[in-house]
Amino acid sequence: MQAQTKSNFVLRHFVISSNRSGEPVPLTANHVLYLRYVEDIRSASIRIEAQVTDSETGIISSLQGMEPVFIGWEDTEEPSTNFYQINGVVYDIQDRTNKDGKSKATLLICTYDLVNNAATKLSRRFGKGGGRKIHDIVKTEILQDILHTTYEIRVEKTQNKFSYISPYWSPFTMIKWLCAKAIPEKKKGGANASAGYCFFQNKRGYNFLSFDSFTREVPIKKIVIGHEPKDNEDPEEDKDIIPVNRMQVTSSFDVLKGLNVGSFNSMVMTLDVKDMHYVEHPFNISKYYQDVPLMNASFSAPDYYKKFDRDNAHTRIMSKIMDTALFTEGTMTKGMTRQLSQASLREKLFYAKSVEVEYIGTNELTVGDVVELIAFKGKDRDTDYENSGNYVIGRVEKQFLSANDQMSTKLILYTDSPGAPPAMNPDALEGGT
Repeated sequence: MQAQTKSNFVLRHFVISSNRSGEPVPLTANHVLYLRYVEDIRSASIRIEAQVTDSETGIISSLQGMEPVFIGWEDTEEPSTNFYQINGVVYDIQDRTNKDGKSKATLLICTYDLVNNAATKLSRRFGKGGGRKIHDIVKTEILQDILHTTYEIRVEKTQNKFSYISPYWSPFTMIKWLCAKAIPEKKKGGANASAGYCFFQNKRGYNFLSFDSFTREVPIKKIVIGHEPKDNEDPEEDKDIIPVNRMQVTSSFDVLKGLNVGSFNSMVMTLDVKDMHYVEHPFNISKYYQDVPLMNASFSAPDYYKKFDRDNAHTRIMSKIMDTALFTEGTMTKGMTRQLSQASLREKLFYAKSVEVEYIGTNELTVGDVVELIAFKGKDRDTDYENSGNYVIGRVEKQFLSANDQMSTKLILYTDSPGAPPAMNPDALEGGT
């Protein structure tokens, strides 16, 4: 199974409803010069960019913004599982030109939820009546009751309750703020739960999940760099492999950056303006790394982590202002300062290493999926364990170019730990090799 080079993409629908006439105007694949679709684990909404041309309907010249758009495409090799469609709205029109009777424009498209979010600013209490679990606030009070979203919502249960007043924040701003306050329920027999959640939209809907949750997921696909199947390879097993010819390690445990942002040894100081109560919480990665769940459990912390002990000067000191008057009495999480520090560092660890791969492929993968990356080193094709292992898909970027009739898929993968040979003693990996 070689990396695919032929087209397997078909644009089934691209329909714009004119705000002037109210009539839907279908455009064919010939009218769509390129289509760019983006999901990002750091973004609350899917985005689409499309450059369209038209010489027949006159729809481009009539565009004013806020036109409904319906787009659908599929992978022709697996149409039953790889058809994808989205309803959106045009929020910006760029580079509109008219030359020789042919109009052209770049349309920026988002979901209705994103527009409603930008138009909504709230000053009210959430979690009334003694507080409410944070995941319930996110799902019920914000996404359902305020945004009235029609997308599926996946939330991971939290153990802590909250009640607070929103100071004229938008719904997505509130959710991002709650991400750092949320602590997942501890799993029976599992490791200690780390504070810190992420909130994002993928093709399945909205997701409010802890960073720890990805460490428990089984990879759904293998991404193999330079995959060359053997004659006796099981065809069924090969179906779970996505072959790519190239990968790029875009970031890999940058030590200097880690020192600057306080990833190894830091101090968080908080001041509560309600009663002027001051708290300090030091963070040390050597102790933290012993308990935090990792994407690749066989990896152990490098030796230089142990050098960051409590006697060393903190490489970053962070200050935060809090106002517990915004919270209902009794719902303020104990150890909030420690929790905020832990959530910040858990997020930084999650994005410690990033890898980029690109292929002509299917619609199956989406942001938040866990995959196994298998890379080789040199011509001997020995496994490159340092860059192999389990990764989370952090960004999906699909781009269709009418010039070559292909839709390429670019993935940004994140991991918090390098892979390791299954049979290797984890102690042998000390030093970060």
